Amino acid sequence: MRLRVSSPGQDLSDTDIDQVERDLEKIDRRLKDFKEEVVADVRISNASGAPQNHVVVELHYGPNHLVASADHSDWGQAVRTAREELLRQINDRSRGGHSSFSKH
Repeated sequence: MRLRVSSPGQDLSDTDIDQVERDLEKIDRRLKDFKEEVVADVRISNASGAPQNHVVVELHYGPNHLVASADHSDWGQAVRTAREELLRQINDRSRGGHSSFSKH
């Protein structure tokens, strides 16, 4: 998976970027059999003095374009929350329907 991380107004270290990559490995493993390139764009923003970080993760693979966002005081937790939403969307697409309509 190709990863692009932007954080306007915040200085993320290489260690921070590595953590984002580790947090998104679950998506990479889920799409490992996908033949085309998988690209994840992560935007981490925090309004000056705001208690919450806003994270948007856009995922592109083949014709698919998925978006998830999350807010949390810890930007890492926000990334993981957005990741879980993307995994849910991927699973919904692979089953051909929305998970809330699936019969258990």
